[in-house]
Amino acid sequence: SSGINAEWPLRPGDERGVEPNHAPVQTLQGHGKRVGGILWHPSAENVLGSFSYDSTVRLWNAEKGQDFVTCQGFTNQITDMSFNYDGSQIVTTCKDKKIRIFDSHTGESALEAPGHDNMKVSRCVFLKDGKIFTAGFKTMSQRCCRLYDPRNMLKMLTELDLDSSTGSLFPYYDPDLNLIYLAGKGDSNIRFFEISSEGDQVHFLNQYSSGEAQRGLGQMPKRGLDSSINEIARFYKLNVAKKLVSVVPLKVPRQSKAFADDLYPNTVGLNAAMTADEFAEGKNSEPLLAPFLELQQATSTSKGFTATEKGDNSEEVAALRKEVADLKKTVTERDATISSLKADISQLQGKVETLESENGRLTAAAAETNGEDEIAELQKNGVDQAE
Repeated sequence: SSGINAEWPLRPGDERGVEPNHAPVQTLQGHGKRVGGILWHPSAENVLGSFSYDSTVRLWNAEKGQDFVTCQGFTNQITDMSFNYDGSQIVTTCKDKKIRIFDSHTGESALEAPGHDNMKVSRCVFLKDGKIFTAGFKTMSQRCCRLYDPRNMLKMLTELDLDSSTGSLFPYYDPDLNLIYLAGKGDSNIRFFEISSEGDQVHFLNQYSSGEAQRGLGQMPKRGLDSSINEIARFYKLNVAKKLVSVVPLKVPRQSKAFADDLYPNTVGLNAAMTADEFAEGKNSEPLLAPFLELQQATSTSKGFTATEKGDNSEEVAALRKEVADLKKTVTERDATISSLKADISQLQGKVETLESENGRLTAAAAETNGEDEIAELQKNGVDQAE
């Protein structure tokens, strides 16, 4: 894989034709301290998971603005959470060096086992086959990644040493290709790993490197990738020093321009497999998949939701939209006035040039007439003297 950088500056204004929206659709209140992270459920509509410094993990019906599941039992700061493929379980990492698995319907603990040996931040991903990938630190602060089988957490399947850098690691998982992308805070590279088909080994493939350190990363959903250039992942890298977001597309170099079926199998589509209420009642379902090309050609987007239990701001939004429309109308009218004035000025300039030309012609004619009169006068004086 290879990476190409494209970057643009962060700017607060709207310079790309998109109106910024600063009004929240919903506000979720319930955690007692700062929220450490959030994550959408993989298959249930509008179900959001969150973990907080209050040592709880909560699941929310985002449409209703209510939490309906709470996971507890942590003895230190929670550092990460991940749903399994059908969303029936949640795995967490914590600074108490424990990996925990919870039932996502009840919040009850299903498993607790030792994790990384260091209290520094570790993170986790529930893989498609049910295994757990973690990235963190060893006792001597060396960074590493591990693979566990929940059926026997006391013995890791594999461990891969990385380096001695100090930044915490962020794993990004592609369940379609069974790839892990690993990026460190403050690093300038993104490593790619493949989970073996047997699911018990982690193989390093390659890495993207740049000269700029990353503060954080965002990943484009699979359906947003460009298959015409064999793009298998795209990251948005936050460069705080330069106030830039760098676009990092990761591509598989191939000669053929044909659609690569092996790189783009069916992937998560736009429709949820179940409602939030169905999930709350105990239903489980894997994500609904769709052909990649159909998703690329689709013109519709996720419908989102409208808050149902809390006061909305529809009147405020309508007022703001009317104000924007009025301002746009005023600008259009002023533009028309300016264009009209420019046309009048152009006409006046033309008249001035015509008058100046006529004045020059008349001046020349007058000068010529005066010269002829003087000659006639001299000639007359000469005749008189001769007489």
